[in-house]
Amino acid sequence: MTTGEEDCFESLAHSLVRALDAWAACVDGAVSKGRPARKTLVRLLEQERDTPEWAARAPIDGPLLSYWLRGRGQLLPGTKHNRLPGVEDSAAVARALKAQAPGNAERLPAIGREISHLAARLQEMAGRGWRRRIGESSFVQAGETGALPQQRGDQGRRDMHGDDDAAHVPAPRTPVGHSMERATSFVGRTAELIAGSALIERGRLVTLVGVGGVGKTRLAQRLTRDVAHRFEDGVYCVELADLQHGHSVAATVTAAFGLQVSAELDPLRELATALQGRGVLLLLDNCEHLLDGCARTVRTLLALLPRLRVIATSRQPLDIGEEHVLRVMPLDVPLMSDESRRRRDATGRICPESSAVALFTDRAEAACPGFRVTSANRAAVIQVCRMLDGLPLALEIAARRLRTLTLEELAQRIEHRFRLLGPGGGERTAHPRHRALRALFDWSWDLCTDDERAAWQQLSLCAGGVLLTDAEKLCGATFTRGTRAPVGDRAVDAFATLSGLVDKSLVSRVDVGGHTRLHMLETVRAYGLERLRESDHAQHAVRRHRAYFLDLAARAGAAYGSAEQANWLRRLRPEHPNLRQIVTAVPPAGEPADAVLRAAQGFWLHCLTSGRVGEGAHWMQMIIDRHPRPSESPGAVLPWYRAAWVAGFLLLMHGDRDNADRVIDMADQQLADLSASPGPSDVTADEGERAELAAAFLQLRGLAALMEQDIPRASAYALSSLTAGRWSTMLLTQPQCLAQLGLAAVMQGDRVRALSLLEEALAISASRGDTWHRCYLLWILAIIHGEAGEFPEALGLLRCALRLVEEIEERMGEAVLGDTLAWLLASQGDARSAALVLGAVDRVWKPSGVPRHFGFAHMAAHRRRAVEQVRQMLGETAYTHVYREGQRLALREVLETAFAGHGALDGRHTQWADKGIGSGRTLRLPE
Repeated sequence: MTTGEEDCFESLAHSLVRALDAWAACVDGAVSKGRPARKTLVRLLEQERDTPEWAARAPIDGPLLSYWLRGRGQLLPGTKHNRLPGVEDSAAVARALKAQAPGNAERLPAIGREISHLAARLQEMAGRGWRRRIGESSFVQAGETGALPQQRGDQGRRDMHGDDDAAHVPAPRTPVGHSMERATSFVGRTAELIAGSALIERGRLVTLVGVGGVGKTRLAQRLTRDVAHRFEDGVYCVELADLQHGHSVAATVTAAFGLQVSAELDPLRELATALQGRGVLLLLDNCEHLLDGCARTVRTLLALLPRLRVIATSRQPLDIGEEHVLRVMPLDVPLMSDESRRRRDATGRICPESSAVALFTDRAEAACPGFRVTSANRAAVIQVCRMLDGLPLALEIAARRLRTLTLEELAQRIEHRFRLLGPGGGERTAHPRHRALRALFDWSWDLCTDDERAAWQQLSLCAGGVLLTDAEKLCGATFTRGTRAPVGDRAVDAFATLSGLVDKSLVSRVDVGGHTRLHMLETVRAYGLERLRESDHAQHAVRRHRAYFLDLAARAGAAYGSAEQANWLRRLRPEHPNLRQIVTAVPPAGEPADAVLRAAQGFWLHCLTSGRVGEGAHWMQMIIDRHPRPSESPGAVLPWYRAAWVAGFLLLMHGDRDNADRVIDMADQQLADLSASPGPSDVTADEGERAELAAAFLQLRGLAALMEQDIPRASAYALSSLTAGRWSTMLLTQPQCLAQLGLAAVMQGDRVRALSLLEEALAISASRGDTWHRCYLLWILAIIHGEAGEFPEALGLLRCALRLVEEIEERMGEAVLGDTLAWLLASQGDARSAALVLGAVDRVWKPSGVPRHFGFAHMAAHRRRAVEQVRQMLGETAYTHVYREGQRLALREVLETAFAGHGALDGRHTQWADKGIGSGRTLRLPE
């Protein structure tokens, strides 16, 4: 091979190695989490042999899949050369993954196409020995792709001068300060490199877009090197960071090609004349402050030069027709609790499973010789990487701080990131905007309009993201004085402003069930909060944020006894971080006392169904401590009593009986005082409302007695509540009392009475469209049939209940049903399935803050019997192995598999279908 061909071969080899690693990471990222389990995936893949397109191909079996999961290891010397996972194989694996890992399945075909394309090019270039040749390369055996060799002069390229009279263009060169070779290693970004390579193959303009400090320039340089072999006439790089005016872009680009143009001539047309017929790649770096000038320049050059390709980096797209946008996201960071996938190298060091950790570790080892990631410091490393959102620039500056701070001190101070990561930690040769974290975001702030800055500040108060529709309402009145639109047009203006923040990469968007949800990186939020505190409208923004989300919770609570219950539970769940932030903060001056009390009525079912009972109990304890008695302000009395009921309920569910009794007693005393000295109806409550409140607290006392297995007292309280004649719909008082009486009858062995009461409660709940309560009523009915040995009917009821749980995505409901299912499976002799379910269920119960089965001993006894039976059938060693396997799997998947294995009836085939169990309606998010 010539020197140029050697360069090309090695460039292609690096690309293939990255593609193989990306393929393995994509599939392993699904099967390692049990979605699906590897055995399930192999079974699905072996079924491919029955399809017409696979008639003449060998099937994909377990050994072949394991071979592919080795990534670049498939090329190592001495390894049997099986086929690589190309187009057809990747499509088959994608089909098998689609149901349970759709994100991984979507990425896989593009990687397979890249592998097939690269393998064909390499075989064409080097013949049959190409795999052996790559396998012997140091970058494969060392496990790192490393840097590609520098271009060796101009060999292998066509002479740029030519023999014609075109303007003189010197050979390709790299501008000063924009070196294509870096002393530091390049970490991660395999998927982006593959995607970028494919885009530049089929498109003529690829813009790498991302927030400041995310590594766009470094990625563009590496991508440029990877595809350089495709451009025989060279690669040219233009740095635009220091340009001040858009009209200077054309002249700067022309100068980068070494072309001298007189003032009276059009520089772009002169450049086009010089480059006619030549295959050239142009890299434009840092376009965000010169968008108009860059767009004009690129559009003109693409129109005049058919063989030109352009890679641009910007915080915002250029928005011209030929553009393909490649979003550059922060490096992936691990979960704090992710201990399952740690690996160690030969020296005992923990090998990073995250690109962010790998980058921080690499830079920390350079800044502080002897630094290693160990079991002792791994949590601190992850904390730093997570707090800095995996932003490469921030991680590199933070790593340099280890010259002064210990890792633990760095982690403790990282919350004050802008002060900690100041100019002293930046790279001296970097552009001033890249020497400090604050300077990076000061530049983004300067590029925003006044309306975008105001929206940035308002959205920085939102924890965990915000729906686009909510953001429009929150930001609709935040425009600066003198630029406010008429009231009717504010939503339109807010949408335009929010779109600007998305375009500038300050806000990202994700599709959640057909609805757009906006997210800010924590570092972007922190900067916005600092700017908000410096402004004169901080208190107004905080009050607006609190009022909006407190009202959302109040509206959810009011709908809990209606057909809108499921929609509101789904609506409220992603707002939990916003609610946490609001409830745990000291209320600002001027906020009405009843604002948080009204919101509390939405907390009880939200916290229960989302598996956050312990946290909800803590919230309500704080709220009641701040408001120990009803306010005398108009309209604040009823919200206080409802908040007290919610506090008592969540404390009971949490197992804190003493505090629950204290709150209930306090509320009862206040209610008695209210009845004894009634005041104006708008200040206190009318007789009917007092009756509803009294009935609700009687129901709560009955629930407490039932948990203690005090059947007589539990029944007496529930009957007293039912005789009130007025019940709170939003607190589900009437159906809950009937359910408590039915459960008491179950515990007494009175099957006939239990069925009658539960069916009555079920009919009420079904008529109202109450999804949550129907789920638990079906659960109790399943237990009744299971205790009678009617296993098919019991399984059918549980299956029907699971459908309702899926409708509201309730984690606690899945756990409750799972324990009962394990008992039924064990009773049927299916010990392995029962052990899997028990393991998966425990992953939900333990962090929920709820006693198992909410403290009902009668229900918990079934699980104890299941565990005893399964241990006896499997033996202790086998039970432990299967149980731990279940702990690694998703509970929903385990339940579905168990039901399918036993042919369980669903809601369409039981007698309960006629009672309105399955709604089958399409869920929507309330506005």
